[in-house]
Amino acid sequence: MITLNFSKKIFHSILIFYFVLGVYSSLNVGITHDEAHSYWVWELNKQKIYNIFLNSNFDISQLETYHGYYGVGFYFFSSIFELPTNFLLTSFEFLDSSKVLLNKHPSVFLFFFISGLYLKKIIYLITRNKQYAYLSTIFYFSYPYLLGHSYFNVKDIPFLSIWLICTYYLVDILKSYLKKKKIKDRKIILLSFLTAYLFSIRISGVLIFIEYFIFLLIFLNVFKVNFKIFVKFFYKKIIVFLLFFLLLLYLFHPSYWNNPLKILYSIEFMSKHIQSVCTTTLGECMKAQNLPSSYIPIWLFFKLPTLIIFGLFLFPIYEKKIFSNKNNLFIIGSLLSSVLAIIFFLILFNVNLYDELRQILFIIPLILIISLSTLYFCSKKTSYLLLILFSFYFLFQNIKIFPYNYIWLNNFTHFTKINGVFELDYWGVSTKKISNFLNKENLDRKSCIISNRNEGLKVFTIDKNRCFKSFTELHKNNERPFYVALLERGLNKGVPNKCDNIHNEKISINFSREKLTLAKIYVCK
Repeated sequence: MITLNFSKKIFHSILIFYFVLGVYSSLNVGITHDEAHSYWVWELNKQKIYNIFLNSNFDISQLETYHGYYGVGFYFFSSIFELPTNFLLTSFEFLDSSKVLLNKHPSVFLFFFISGLYLKKIIYLITRNKQYAYLSTIFYFSYPYLLGHSYFNVKDIPFLSIWLICTYYLVDILKSYLKKKKIKDRKIILLSFLTAYLFSIRISGVLIFIEYFIFLLIFLNVFKVNFKIFVKFFYKKIIVFLLFFLLLLYLFHPSYWNNPLKILYSIEFMSKHIQSVCTTTLGECMKAQNLPSSYIPIWLFFKLPTLIIFGLFLFPIYEKKIFSNKNNLFIIGSLLSSVLAIIFFLILFNVNLYDELRQILFIIPLILIISLSTLYFCSKKTSYLLLILFSFYFLFQNIKIFPYNYIWLNNFTHFTKINGVFELDYWGVSTKKISNFLNKENLDRKSCIISNRNEGLKVFTIDKNRCFKSFTELHKNNERPFYVALLERGLNKGVPNKCDNIHNEKISINFSREKLTLAKIYVCK
């Protein structure tokens, strides 16, 4: 068997270096299209608090519309971490409002960093092998898809992180009961706090009760726990959980204070979120409000690392060996059942999803845990080697494609190609790169810029008086010369006659020679 001398001190040193580098990297990506709206909703919620407790008179009427259904839990805690990182932005020539948005990025990365530590805890609970838990964490941290989202995704990464933490404490509580027949109230209150906070980030946190139910059901059956005795012991703690959960749920949602029933409206609204875009999926533009059942499986197949898909493929072959241990049957069996159940319900109820897997990003770590555990029980020696090789490979990829790490797809795309087949920079991370190009001295700064992402470009534009025009002005009689910047889903929109393509933002993924076009700039003379 391969032996590793991977001490705790070395692992912690790697974590410190990774964390510092991750914070710095998060401040050097573009501001994406959702960030301004999310922060605006947070400001509305803050103003409601001011109106109630400080007798202010802010106009918060927009909270009575669908905007009030959006969760703002991330912002309650992001401000704490912003103080030490704010000085890093002092040399940036951005508008103050832009610095506020950028300074949220390190908080997102902090959530992701913490999620990795809890993934390590869960892997250790399953394998009882610290070395493997360390390697699994490094693999998780280097996975380009999640790492890319951790630089800016103010909703899905915090949601993913809290979901994973809730999962760990649920397992911890049930195992404490099994071992000691005793559970401290603080653990129940902590889980209720985390569950309520999960809801405050995304109302889709309601799905975690599916996981809670499955874990509880499998726990009772695997360990032959007497149901009546269990209920007699637990009913008071369940009441405590629900009371604290409801209290904290509304505390984290100022927009619900005047009408507690809004939580039901928000669940209904978000499950059928009105979104007219379609997501290019295996060459087909799949509409959010009419998704085929193949949508989620396709994206999982091309977004998960091939190592993880290989582990999932091995699972049914080694199922008996893995499930011969009751602990594995409880944790891995519950995780697997939860993932399958959640995917099944999303497909059954035709829940609107778009931008590939962003709304269900939280199931990715659960899938990773299942697969990584399978690889370990199949062959410890081989699993060590594979994790090391893939971590180094991901390191190379992350450097090569930064800041577009989140658009990473696995090597199966060699058979399908990527351009026009899969959605690319749908978040608009390219705004900073395109702005840097437009800031060059050899371009005419007096000329107007027409773009489908003006707000994202303005953030990084040196000349704050520069002329920007809406994309709706493109085919009107504009004074020439002017520039056209096409980003996100607008790459194939037509440009006027006598316009020359002067810059294409391109990268290549994995070992492919295919150049992916993420943004285009034209000059119209």
